[in-house]
Amino acid sequence: MPAELVEPLGVVFSLPDGALYQRRLDDLPDSVLAGDLARALVAATHPHGPIRTRSVAVSYVQTARRMARELNAAGVCGGVGALSPATLVEHWLTCDFHQERRIRGLLSAYASAGGALHPGIGAHLAGRRINAIKPSQPYRPYSDGEWRRLAAACTESTGASYAAHCQAREAAERGGDPAVHGAAYDNLAWLLARLGPVPDETVVAALPAGSDRPDRAGLAALRRALFPDADTALAYNVAFAMRTGIVPDGVDALRLGDITRTGPGSALAAYRKGRTGAEALNLPADAVRVLDHWLDHSAELRDHAGELGRSLWIYSRPEGRDHPGARVFALGSPRAEQRRAWARSAGVVGDDGEVLVFHRGRLRATYQHRRDRASWTGRTTIDPNHSAQVEGDHYLSSHTPAQLDAIEGVIEQAQSDIRRRAEPPVVTSATDAAEFAAKFPRLVEDAGLDAEDLAALMGGEQDVFVAACASPLHSPYAPGGTLCPARPWVCLLCPLATFTPRHLPNLVRLKEYFSRQATQMTLAQFMAVFGPYATRLDDDILPRFPAAAIDEASRDTSGPLPLRLEEMAP
Repeated sequence: MPAELVEPLGVVFSLPDGALYQRRLDDLPDSVLAGDLARALVAATHPHGPIRTRSVAVSYVQTARRMARELNAAGVCGGVGALSPATLVEHWLTCDFHQERRIRGLLSAYASAGGALHPGIGAHLAGRRINAIKPSQPYRPYSDGEWRRLAAACTESTGASYAAHCQAREAAERGGDPAVHGAAYDNLAWLLARLGPVPDETVVAALPAGSDRPDRAGLAALRRALFPDADTALAYNVAFAMRTGIVPDGVDALRLGDITRTGPGSALAAYRKGRTGAEALNLPADAVRVLDHWLDHSAELRDHAGELGRSLWIYSRPEGRDHPGARVFALGSPRAEQRRAWARSAGVVGDDGEVLVFHRGRLRATYQHRRDRASWTGRTTIDPNHSAQVEGDHYLSSHTPAQLDAIEGVIEQAQSDIRRRAEPPVVTSATDAAEFAAKFPRLVEDAGLDAEDLAALMGGEQDVFVAACASPLHSPYAPGGTLCPARPWVCLLCPLATFTPRHLPNLVRLKEYFSRQATQMTLAQFMAVFGPYATRLDDDILPRFPAAAIDEASRDTSGPLPLRLEEMAP
Protein backbone atom coordinates (compact mmCIF):
# COMPACT_ATOMS: atom_id res chain seq x y z
CA MET A 1 0.00 0.00 0.00
CA PRO A 2 1.33 3.51 -0.76
CA ALA A 3 0.08 4.73 2.65
CA GLU A 4 -1.70 3.17 5.60
CA LEU A 5 -3.17 4.06 8.98
CA VAL A 6 -1.40 2.90 12.14
CA GLU A 7 -2.23 2.93 15.85
CA PRO A 8 -2.09 5.24 17.71
CA LEU A 9 -3.65 7.34 15.00
CA GLY A 10 -1.00 8.10 12.41
CA VAL A 11 -0.08 7.66 8.75
CA VAL A 12 2.88 5.79 7.25
CA PHE A 13 3.76 6.88 3.70
CA SER A 14 5.58 4.45 1.37
CA LEU A 15 6.65 6.79 -1.40
CA PRO A 16 7.69 5.93 -5.00
CA ASP A 17 11.32 6.95 -4.42
CA GLY A 18 11.63 4.33 -1.66
CA ALA A 19 11.36 6.84 1.20
CA LEU A 20 9.28 6.08 4.30
CA TYR A 21 7.65 8.87 6.29
CA GLN A 22 5.50 8.44 9.41
CA ARG A 23 3.59 11.09 11.34
CA ARG A 24 1.21 10.85 14.29
CA LEU A 25 -2.14 12.62 14.40
CA ASP A 26 -3.47 11.31 17.72
CA ASP A 27 -2.37 14.51 19.54
CA LEU A 28 -4.93 16.67 17.68
CA PRO A 29 -7.89 17.96 19.73
CA ASP A 30 -10.76 16.44 17.65
CA SER A 31 -10.11 12.73 17.19
CA VAL A 32 -13.00 12.33 14.70
CA LEU A 33 -11.76 15.09 12.40
CA ALA A 34 -8.17 13.85 12.82
CA GLY A 35 -9.24 10.35 11.76
CA ASP A 36 -11.00 11.68 8.65
CA LEU A 37 -7.99 13.78 7.71
CA ALA A 38 -5.71 10.76 8.21
CA ARG A 39 -7.88 8.75 5.80
CA ALA A 40 -7.75 11.71 3.37
CA LEU A 41 -3.94 11.66 3.53
CA VAL A 42 -3.93 7.96 2.73
CA ALA A 43 -6.28 8.50 -0.21
CA ALA A 44 -4.17 11.42 -1.54
CA THR A 45 -0.94 9.41 -1.75
CA HIS A 46 0.52 8.33 -5.09
CA PRO A 47 -0.72 6.68 -7.33
CA HIS A 48 -4.16 7.93 -6.28
CA GLY A 49 -3.14 11.47 -5.38
CA PRO A 50 -0.41 14.14 -5.52
CA ILE A 51 1.68 12.97 -2.52
CA ARG A 52 4.70 11.27 -4.08
CA THR A 53 7.77 12.68 -2.27
CA ARG A 54 8.71 13.16 1.36
CA SER A 55 8.67 16.96 1.15
CA VAL A 56 5.15 16.93 -0.32
CA ALA A 57 4.00 14.49 2.37
CA VAL A 58 5.41 16.78 5.08
CA SER A 59 3.58 19.82 3.67
CA TYR A 60 0.26 17.93 3.38
CA VAL A 61 0.52 16.63 6.97
CA GLN A 62 1.32 20.12 8.27
CA THR A 63 -1.68 21.54 6.39
CA ALA A 64 -3.97 18.84 7.78
CA ARG A 65 -2.78 19.43 11.35
CA ARG A 66 -3.23 23.18 11.02
CA MET A 67 -6.72 22.71 9.61
CA ALA A 68 -7.72 20.38 12.48
CA ARG A 69 -6.44 22.76 15.20
CA GLU A 70 -7.94 25.94 13.73
CA LEU A 71 -11.36 24.40 13.01
CA ASN A 72 -11.48 23.05 16.55
CA ALA A 73 -10.55 26.48 17.93
CA ALA A 74 -13.39 27.98 15.87
CA GLY A 75 -15.87 25.62 17.57
CA VAL A 76 -16.26 23.05 14.79
CA CYS A 77 -17.02 19.54 16.10
CA GLY A 78 -17.30 16.28 14.20
CA GLY A 79 -15.54 14.91 11.17
CA VAL A 80 -15.11 16.17 7.62
CA GLY A 81 -18.75 15.31 6.86
CA ALA A 82 -19.89 17.87 9.45
CA LEU A 83 -18.15 20.76 7.69
CA SER A 84 -20.44 23.32 6.09
CA PRO A 85 -19.47 25.29 2.96
CA ALA A 86 -19.52 28.55 4.93
CA THR A 87 -17.13 27.19 7.57
CA LEU A 88 -14.77 25.80 4.95
CA VAL A 89 -14.74 29.04 2.93
CA GLU A 90 -14.11 31.03 6.11
CA HIS A 91 -11.13 28.79 6.83
CA TRP A 92 -9.85 29.11 3.26
CA LEU A 93 -9.83 32.90 3.66
CA THR A 94 -7.16 32.48 6.35
CA CYS A 95 -4.99 30.31 4.09
CA ASP A 96 -2.67 31.09 1.23
CA PHE A 97 -2.88 29.63 -2.27
CA HIS A 98 -0.81 26.53 -1.54
CA GLN A 99 -2.62 25.65 1.70
CA GLU A 100 -5.99 25.96 -0.04
CA ARG A 101 -4.69 23.78 -2.88
CA ARG A 102 -3.61 21.06 -0.46
CA ILE A 103 -6.92 21.17 1.44
CA ARG A 104 -8.80 20.85 -1.85
CA GLY A 105 -6.63 17.85 -2.72
CA LEU A 106 -7.32 16.20 0.65
CA LEU A 107 -11.07 16.73 0.46
CA SER A 108 -11.22 15.52 -3.16
CA ALA A 109 -9.26 12.38 -2.26
CA TYR A 110 -11.48 11.82 0.78
CA ALA A 111 -14.62 12.02 -1.40
CA SER A 112 -13.07 9.73 -4.06
CA ALA A 113 -12.35 7.13 -1.37
CA GLY A 114 -16.04 7.05 -0.38
CA GLY A 115 -16.11 9.75 2.30
CA ALA A 116 -19.25 11.86 2.73
CA LEU A 117 -19.03 15.61 2.06
CA HIS A 118 -21.63 18.38 2.13
CA PRO A 119 -22.99 18.86 -1.45
CA GLY A 120 -22.04 22.52 -1.31
CA ILE A 121 -18.42 21.64 -0.59
CA GLY A 122 -18.41 19.40 -3.68
CA ALA A 123 -19.55 22.39 -5.75
CA HIS A 124 -16.73 24.50 -4.27
CA LEU A 125 -14.15 21.82 -5.06
CA ALA A 126 -15.27 21.85 -8.70
CA GLY A 127 -15.17 25.65 -8.86
CA ARG A 128 -12.50 28.31 -8.80
CA ARG A 129 -10.04 28.78 -5.98
CA ILE A 130 -10.50 31.63 -3.55
CA ASN A 131 -6.86 32.57 -3.02
CA ALA A 132 -4.74 33.72 -5.95
CA ILE A 133 -1.17 32.58 -6.28
CA LYS A 134 1.40 35.25 -5.58
CA PRO A 135 3.89 35.69 -8.41
CA SER A 136 7.28 34.46 -7.32
CA GLN A 137 10.36 36.62 -7.52
CA PRO A 138 13.37 35.26 -9.43
CA TYR A 139 16.50 34.53 -7.45
CA ARG A 140 18.83 37.51 -7.26
CA PRO A 141 22.32 36.65 -8.54
CA TYR A 142 25.26 37.03 -6.19
CA SER A 143 27.58 39.93 -6.77
CA ASP A 144 30.96 39.35 -8.39
CA GLY A 145 32.67 39.78 -5.03
CA GLU A 146 30.44 37.26 -3.26
CA TRP A 147 30.83 34.78 -6.13
CA ARG A 148 34.62 35.06 -6.09
CA ARG A 149 34.81 34.69 -2.31
CA LEU A 150 32.57 31.62 -2.35
CA ALA A 151 34.53 30.05 -5.22
CA ALA A 152 37.83 30.77 -3.45
CA ALA A 153 36.52 29.21 -0.22
CA CYS A 154 35.47 26.04 -2.06
CA THR A 155 38.83 25.84 -3.83
CA GLU A 156 40.77 26.37 -0.60
CA SER A 157 38.67 23.86 1.35
CA THR A 158 38.79 21.12 -1.29
CA GLY A 159 42.47 21.76 -2.00
CA ALA A 160 43.49 21.47 1.66
CA SER A 161 41.34 18.37 2.18
CA TYR A 162 42.67 16.71 -0.96
CA ALA A 163 46.29 17.44 -0.01
CA ALA A 164 45.74 15.91 3.45
CA HIS A 165 44.05 12.92 1.85
CA CYS A 166 47.00 12.31 -0.48
CA GLN A 167 49.42 12.46 2.45
CA ALA A 168 47.34 10.00 4.48
CA ARG A 169 47.04 7.68 1.50
CA GLU A 170 50.80 7.73 0.97
CA ALA A 171 51.28 6.99 4.67
CA ALA A 172 48.92 4.01 4.36
CA GLU A 173 50.95 2.72 1.42
CA ARG A 174 54.16 2.99 3.47
CA GLY A 175 52.71 1.45 6.62
CA GLY A 176 52.09 -2.11 7.71
CA ASP A 177 50.11 -4.12 10.21
CA PRO A 178 50.30 -2.40 13.66
CA ALA A 179 50.13 -5.82 15.32
CA VAL A 180 53.57 -6.49 13.84
CA HIS A 181 55.17 -3.08 13.35
CA GLY A 182 53.64 -1.05 16.19
CA ALA A 183 51.10 1.79 16.40
CA ALA A 184 53.05 4.36 14.37
CA TYR A 185 51.24 6.94 12.21
CA ASP A 186 51.87 5.12 8.93
CA ASN A 187 50.70 1.82 10.44
CA LEU A 188 47.53 3.40 11.83
CA ALA A 189 46.83 4.83 8.37
CA TRP A 190 47.38 1.36 6.89
CA LEU A 191 44.92 -0.12 9.42
CA LEU A 192 42.23 2.55 8.91
CA ALA A 193 42.47 2.21 5.12
CA ARG A 194 41.54 -1.46 5.49
CA LEU A 195 38.98 -1.18 8.30
CA GLY A 196 37.19 1.90 6.93
CA PRO A 197 35.72 4.78 8.95
CA VAL A 198 35.31 2.76 12.13
CA PRO A 199 35.14 4.07 15.74
CA ASP A 200 38.25 4.51 17.86
CA GLU A 201 37.42 1.43 19.91
CA THR A 202 37.59 -0.77 16.81
CA VAL A 203 41.03 0.60 15.96
CA VAL A 204 42.31 0.11 19.52
CA ALA A 205 40.99 -3.44 19.55
CA ALA A 206 43.07 -4.25 16.47
CA LEU A 207 46.31 -3.07 18.15
CA PRO A 208 48.58 -5.53 19.97
CA ALA A 209 48.00 -5.98 23.68
CA GLY A 210 50.02 -3.61 25.82
CA SER A 211 50.62 -1.02 23.11
CA ASP A 212 50.00 2.63 23.87
CA ARG A 213 46.54 3.96 23.04
CA PRO A 214 46.78 6.34 20.06
CA ASP A 215 45.90 9.98 20.54
CA ARG A 216 42.16 10.44 20.04
CA ALA A 217 42.49 13.80 18.23
CA GLY A 218 45.22 12.47 15.96
CA LEU A 219 43.17 9.39 15.13
CA ALA A 220 40.15 11.57 14.29
CA ALA A 221 42.30 13.78 12.04
CA LEU A 222 43.69 10.71 10.26
CA ARG A 223 40.19 9.31 9.75
CA ARG A 224 39.00 12.68 8.41
CA ALA A 225 41.94 12.83 6.00
CA LEU A 226 41.37 9.33 4.63
CA PHE A 227 37.58 9.56 4.45
CA PRO A 228 35.93 12.90 3.55
CA ASP A 229 33.47 14.34 6.06
CA ALA A 230 30.25 16.28 5.41
CA ASP A 231 31.97 19.68 5.11
CA THR A 232 34.40 18.35 2.50
CA ALA A 233 31.62 16.73 0.49
CA LEU A 234 29.60 19.96 0.68
CA ALA A 235 32.55 22.02 -0.58
CA TYR A 236 32.96 19.72 -3.60
CA ASN A 237 29.19 19.75 -4.15
CA VAL A 238 29.05 23.57 -4.19
CA ALA A 239 32.13 23.84 -6.40
CA PHE A 240 30.57 21.42 -8.90
CA ALA A 241 27.24 23.30 -8.87
CA MET A 242 28.99 26.65 -9.43
CA ARG A 243 30.72 25.29 -12.53
CA THR A 244 27.75 23.50 -14.12
CA GLY A 245 24.57 25.40 -13.22
CA ILE A 246 22.65 22.13 -12.70
CA VAL A 247 19.55 22.42 -10.52
CA PRO A 248 20.25 21.63 -6.83
CA ASP A 249 18.08 18.49 -6.69
CA GLY A 250 19.75 17.26 -9.88
CA VAL A 251 23.22 17.71 -8.34
CA ASP A 252 22.21 16.00 -5.08
CA ALA A 253 20.70 12.96 -6.81
CA LEU A 254 23.67 12.28 -9.11
CA ARG A 255 25.00 8.72 -9.08
CA LEU A 256 28.14 7.25 -10.57
CA GLY A 257 26.10 5.68 -13.36
CA ASP A 258 24.85 9.14 -14.39
CA ILE A 259 28.38 10.23 -15.38
CA THR A 260 29.54 9.11 -18.84
CA ARG A 261 33.15 9.80 -19.77
CA THR A 262 33.46 10.98 -23.36
CA GLY A 263 37.19 11.67 -23.28
CA PRO A 264 40.17 12.20 -20.96
CA GLY A 265 38.96 15.68 -20.00
CA SER A 266 35.27 15.57 -20.90
CA ALA A 267 32.16 13.95 -19.46
CA LEU A 268 28.39 13.91 -19.89
CA ALA A 269 26.15 14.18 -16.81
CA ALA A 270 22.57 12.89 -16.94
CA TYR A 271 20.34 14.31 -14.22
CA ARG A 272 16.68 14.84 -13.47
CA LYS A 273 15.07 18.23 -13.18
CA GLY A 274 11.93 17.98 -11.08
CA ARG A 275 9.72 20.26 -13.19
CA THR A 276 10.75 18.98 -16.62
CA GLY A 277 12.27 15.50 -16.38
CA ALA A 278 15.51 13.91 -17.54
CA GLU A 279 18.20 16.24 -18.92
CA ALA A 280 21.87 15.96 -19.82
CA LEU A 281 24.82 18.33 -19.84
CA ASN A 282 28.27 18.27 -21.41
CA LEU A 283 30.32 19.21 -18.36
CA PRO A 284 32.75 22.14 -18.70
CA ALA A 285 36.43 21.32 -18.31
CA ASP A 286 36.71 22.90 -14.84
CA ALA A 287 33.69 20.89 -13.64
CA VAL A 288 35.33 17.69 -14.93
CA ARG A 289 38.44 18.52 -12.91
CA VAL A 290 36.38 19.01 -9.74
CA LEU A 291 34.59 15.73 -10.44
CA ASP A 292 37.86 13.83 -11.00
CA HIS A 293 39.34 15.18 -7.75
CA TRP A 294 36.23 14.21 -5.81
CA LEU A 295 36.12 10.69 -7.23
CA ASP A 296 39.77 10.21 -6.34
CA HIS A 297 39.25 11.77 -2.90
CA SER A 298 36.27 9.54 -2.06
CA ALA A 299 37.61 6.32 -3.63
CA GLU A 300 38.72 4.80 -0.29
CA LEU A 301 35.40 5.67 1.33
CA ARG A 302 33.45 4.05 -1.52
CA ASP A 303 35.30 0.79 -0.91
CA HIS A 304 33.56 0.63 2.50
CA ALA A 305 30.22 2.22 1.51
CA GLY A 306 28.53 -0.85 -0.01
CA GLU A 307 25.42 -0.01 -2.04
CA LEU A 308 25.67 3.64 -0.95
CA GLY A 309 28.94 3.92 -2.86
CA ARG A 310 26.97 4.34 -6.09
CA SER A 311 25.82 7.78 -4.92
CA LEU A 312 28.14 10.53 -6.08
CA TRP A 313 28.15 12.61 -2.87
CA ILE A 314 28.96 10.51 0.20
CA TYR A 315 30.73 11.26 3.45
CA SER A 316 31.71 9.68 6.75
CA ARG A 317 30.15 11.02 9.92
CA PRO A 318 32.19 10.88 13.14
CA GLU A 319 30.92 8.99 16.12
CA GLY A 320 28.78 10.76 18.70
CA ARG A 321 26.01 10.24 21.18
CA ASP A 322 23.22 10.41 18.59
CA HIS A 323 24.99 8.15 16.09
CA PRO A 324 27.57 5.89 17.78
CA GLY A 325 30.24 4.67 15.44
CA ALA A 326 31.45 6.40 12.29
CA ARG A 327 29.39 5.44 9.25
CA VAL A 328 28.89 6.40 5.61
CA PHE A 329 26.01 8.60 4.49
CA ALA A 330 24.77 10.28 1.33
CA LEU A 331 25.03 14.06 1.43
CA GLY A 332 21.47 14.73 0.29
CA SER A 333 20.19 18.30 0.35
CA PRO A 334 22.28 20.25 2.90
CA ARG A 335 20.19 22.08 5.50
CA ALA A 336 20.48 25.80 6.15
CA GLU A 337 22.30 25.29 9.46
CA GLN A 338 24.85 23.03 7.74
CA ARG A 339 25.43 25.62 5.01
CA ARG A 340 25.73 28.36 7.62
CA ALA A 341 28.23 26.37 9.69
CA TRP A 342 30.35 25.63 6.63
CA ALA A 343 30.31 29.26 5.46
CA ARG A 344 31.29 30.42 8.95
CA SER A 345 34.18 27.95 9.19
CA ALA A 346 35.35 28.86 5.68
CA GLY A 347 35.11 32.59 6.38
CA VAL A 348 32.73 33.36 3.50
CA VAL A 349 31.07 36.75 3.97
CA GLY A 350 28.63 38.71 1.83
CA ASP A 351 28.90 42.29 0.70
CA ASP A 352 27.22 43.33 3.97
CA GLY A 353 30.03 41.79 6.03
CA GLU A 354 27.81 39.03 7.47
CA VAL A 355 28.27 35.28 7.01
CA LEU A 356 27.11 34.34 3.51
CA VAL A 357 24.53 31.56 3.97
CA PHE A 358 24.50 30.64 0.30
CA HIS A 359 21.33 29.44 -1.40
CA ARG A 360 21.91 26.87 -4.13
CA GLY A 361 19.03 28.19 -6.24
CA ARG A 362 20.86 31.52 -6.30
CA LEU A 363 24.04 29.69 -7.30
CA ARG A 364 22.27 28.41 -10.41
CA ALA A 365 20.79 31.87 -11.12
CA THR A 366 24.25 33.44 -10.76
CA TYR A 367 25.80 30.84 -13.07
CA GLN A 368 23.25 31.60 -15.79
CA HIS A 369 23.60 35.36 -15.22
CA ARG A 370 27.38 35.25 -15.57
CA ARG A 371 27.15 32.97 -18.61
CA ASP A 372 24.77 35.39 -20.35
CA ARG A 373 27.08 38.33 -19.60
CA ALA A 374 30.24 36.56 -20.73
CA SER A 375 29.93 37.62 -24.39
CA TRP A 376 28.90 41.25 -23.72
CA THR A 377 31.32 44.04 -22.80
CA GLY A 378 28.65 46.20 -21.19
CA ARG A 379 29.11 49.07 -23.66
CA THR A 380 26.27 50.01 -25.99
CA THR A 381 28.44 52.01 -28.40
CA ILE A 382 31.47 51.12 -30.47
CA ASP A 383 33.32 54.30 -29.47
CA PRO A 384 32.84 55.41 -25.84
CA ASN A 385 33.19 59.05 -27.01
CA HIS A 386 30.05 58.74 -29.16
CA SER A 387 26.44 58.55 -28.13
CA ALA A 388 24.19 55.81 -29.47
CA GLN A 389 22.35 58.37 -31.64
CA VAL A 390 25.58 59.66 -33.21
CA GLU A 391 26.77 56.17 -34.05
CA GLY A 392 23.36 55.25 -35.43
CA ASP A 393 23.22 58.34 -37.66
CA HIS A 394 26.80 58.16 -38.92
CA TYR A 395 27.69 54.49 -38.98
CA LEU A 396 24.49 52.48 -39.36
CA SER A 397 22.35 54.40 -41.85
CA SER A 398 24.84 56.18 -44.12
CA HIS A 399 25.93 53.92 -46.99
CA THR A 400 27.41 54.40 -50.42
CA PRO A 401 25.45 53.09 -53.44
CA ALA A 402 27.87 50.17 -53.74
CA GLN A 403 27.33 49.29 -50.08
CA LEU A 404 23.57 49.45 -50.50
CA ASP A 405 23.77 47.11 -53.51
CA ALA A 406 25.89 44.68 -51.51
CA ILE A 407 23.46 44.74 -48.58
CA GLU A 408 20.48 44.18 -50.89
CA GLY A 409 22.34 41.30 -52.53
CA VAL A 410 22.95 39.66 -49.16
CA ILE A 411 19.27 40.06 -48.26
CA GLU A 412 18.13 38.62 -51.60
CA GLN A 413 20.48 35.67 -51.27
CA ALA A 414 19.23 34.95 -47.74
CA GLN A 415 15.62 35.13 -48.90
CA SER A 416 16.40 32.77 -51.80
CA ASP A 417 18.01 30.31 -49.40
CA ILE A 418 14.93 30.38 -47.17
CA ARG A 419 12.65 29.83 -50.18
CA ARG A 420 14.74 26.90 -51.43
CA ARG A 421 14.76 25.27 -48.00
CA ALA A 422 10.96 25.47 -47.89
CA GLU A 423 10.55 23.66 -51.20
CA PRO A 424 9.80 19.91 -51.08
CA PRO A 425 12.63 17.53 -51.99
CA VAL A 426 12.76 15.96 -55.44
CA VAL A 427 12.18 12.24 -54.98
CA THR A 428 11.54 9.93 -57.94
CA SER A 429 11.26 6.18 -58.45
CA ALA A 430 11.50 6.37 -62.26
CA THR A 431 14.66 5.82 -64.24
CA ASP A 432 13.46 7.22 -67.50
CA ALA A 433 14.80 10.72 -68.21
CA ALA A 434 11.89 11.78 -70.42
CA GLU A 435 9.34 10.86 -67.77
CA PHE A 436 11.45 12.73 -65.21
CA ALA A 437 11.54 15.84 -67.40
CA ALA A 438 7.76 15.76 -67.87
CA LYS A 439 7.18 15.30 -64.13
CA PHE A 440 9.63 17.97 -62.98
CA PRO A 441 9.75 20.79 -65.55
CA ARG A 442 10.51 23.35 -62.86
CA LEU A 443 13.82 21.67 -61.97
CA VAL A 444 14.77 21.45 -65.66
CA GLU A 445 14.04 25.13 -66.17
CA ASP A 446 15.72 26.38 -63.01
CA ALA A 447 18.86 24.29 -63.47
CA GLY A 448 19.09 24.82 -67.26
CA LEU A 449 19.22 21.08 -67.98
CA ASP A 450 18.84 19.44 -71.35
CA ALA A 451 18.00 15.85 -72.29
CA GLU A 452 21.66 14.80 -72.13
CA ASP A 453 22.05 16.26 -68.63
CA LEU A 454 18.87 14.52 -67.52
CA ALA A 455 20.11 11.18 -68.79
CA ALA A 456 23.35 11.63 -66.82
CA LEU A 457 21.37 12.69 -63.78
CA MET A 458 19.03 9.71 -63.83
CA GLY A 459 21.65 7.20 -64.94
CA GLY A 460 23.80 7.70 -61.86
CA GLU A 461 26.71 9.53 -63.52
CA GLN A 462 26.19 12.57 -61.27
CA ASP A 463 25.54 10.73 -58.01
CA VAL A 464 27.26 12.22 -54.98
CA PHE A 465 26.39 10.18 -51.89
CA VAL A 466 22.75 10.39 -50.86
CA ALA A 467 21.39 11.93 -54.06
CA ALA A 468 21.96 12.69 -57.71
CA CYS A 469 23.14 16.28 -58.17
CA ALA A 470 21.63 18.28 -61.04
CA SER A 471 24.72 20.49 -61.32
CA PRO A 472 27.67 19.90 -58.96
CA LEU A 473 29.47 22.94 -60.39
CA HIS A 474 26.59 25.32 -59.62
CA SER A 475 26.18 24.62 -55.91
CA PRO A 476 24.47 27.26 -53.76
CA TYR A 477 27.18 26.59 -51.17
CA ALA A 478 30.21 27.45 -53.34
CA PRO A 479 31.25 29.98 -56.03
CA GLY A 480 30.10 29.14 -59.55
CA GLY A 481 32.36 26.80 -61.47
CA THR A 482 33.76 25.08 -58.38
CA LEU A 483 32.82 21.66 -57.10
CA CYS A 484 30.33 21.61 -54.21
CA PRO A 485 32.21 21.16 -50.86
CA ALA A 486 29.11 20.50 -48.70
CA ARG A 487 28.89 17.59 -46.27
CA PRO A 488 26.72 14.58 -47.30
CA TRP A 489 23.69 15.59 -45.20
CA VAL A 490 23.56 19.09 -46.74
CA CYS A 491 22.15 17.50 -49.91
CA LEU A 492 18.96 16.79 -47.97
CA LEU A 493 18.07 20.51 -48.15
CA CYS A 494 19.69 21.30 -51.50
CA PRO A 495 17.33 22.19 -54.41
CA LEU A 496 19.69 20.49 -56.90
CA ALA A 497 19.43 17.05 -55.25
CA THR A 498 17.26 14.25 -56.62
CA PHE A 499 16.63 11.11 -54.54
CA THR A 500 15.99 7.76 -56.21
CA PRO A 501 15.67 4.17 -54.92
CA ARG A 502 19.34 3.47 -55.64
CA HIS A 503 20.22 6.07 -52.99
CA LEU A 504 18.20 4.36 -50.28
CA PRO A 505 21.12 2.39 -48.70
CA ASN A 506 23.09 5.60 -48.23
CA LEU A 507 20.04 7.45 -46.93
CA VAL A 508 19.46 4.71 -44.34
CA ARG A 509 23.17 4.76 -43.46
CA LEU A 510 22.93 8.54 -42.95
CA LYS A 511 19.88 8.07 -40.71
CA GLU A 512 21.87 5.66 -38.51
CA TYR A 513 24.67 8.25 -38.34
CA PHE A 514 22.15 10.83 -37.11
CA SER A 515 20.97 8.36 -34.46
CA ARG A 516 24.52 7.84 -33.18
CA GLN A 517 25.13 11.57 -33.01
CA ALA A 518 21.91 12.08 -31.07
CA THR A 519 23.18 9.78 -28.29
CA GLN A 520 26.48 11.67 -28.01
CA MET A 521 25.16 15.24 -28.08
CA THR A 522 22.68 17.20 -26.04
CA LEU A 523 19.30 17.89 -27.62
CA ALA A 524 20.13 21.56 -28.19
CA GLN A 525 23.44 20.72 -29.86
CA PHE A 526 21.93 18.03 -32.08
CA MET A 527 19.05 20.25 -33.22
CA ALA A 528 21.45 23.10 -34.00
CA VAL A 529 23.79 20.95 -36.11
CA PHE A 530 21.67 18.14 -37.58
CA GLY A 531 18.07 19.01 -36.70
CA PRO A 532 16.84 20.45 -40.05
CA TYR A 533 18.49 17.65 -42.05
CA ALA A 534 17.21 14.84 -39.80
CA THR A 535 13.69 16.31 -39.97
CA ARG A 536 13.78 16.51 -43.78
CA LEU A 537 15.06 12.93 -44.03
CA ASP A 538 12.48 11.47 -41.62
CA ASP A 539 9.44 13.53 -42.62
CA ASP A 540 9.84 14.33 -46.33
CA ILE A 541 12.21 11.92 -48.07
CA LEU A 542 12.03 8.40 -46.59
CA PRO A 543 8.19 8.35 -46.30
CA ARG A 544 7.97 8.73 -50.11
CA PHE A 545 9.62 5.34 -50.67
CA PRO A 546 7.80 2.02 -50.17
CA ALA A 547 8.37 0.32 -46.86
CA ALA A 548 9.61 -2.80 -48.61
CA ALA A 549 12.29 -0.81 -50.44
CA ILE A 550 13.46 0.78 -47.18
CA ASP A 551 13.66 -2.65 -45.49
CA GLU A 552 15.69 -3.98 -48.40
CA ALA A 553 18.05 -1.01 -48.25
CA SER A 554 18.46 -1.43 -44.47
CA ARG A 555 20.14 -4.80 -45.03
CA ASP A 556 23.02 -3.17 -46.89
CA THR A 557 24.39 -0.40 -44.66
CA SER A 558 27.91 -1.70 -44.12
CA GLY A 559 29.77 0.88 -46.20
CA PRO A 560 31.49 3.89 -44.60
CA LEU A 561 30.21 7.46 -44.61
CA PRO A 562 32.39 10.09 -46.34
CA LEU A 563 33.23 11.84 -43.06
CA ARG A 564 36.10 13.98 -41.95
CA LEU A 565 38.32 12.67 -39.15
CA GLU A 566 36.72 14.86 -36.49
CA GLU A 567 33.24 13.64 -37.52
CA MET A 568 34.00 9.97 -36.95
CA ALA A 569 33.00 8.22 -33.73
CA PRO A 570 35.89 7.85 -31.22
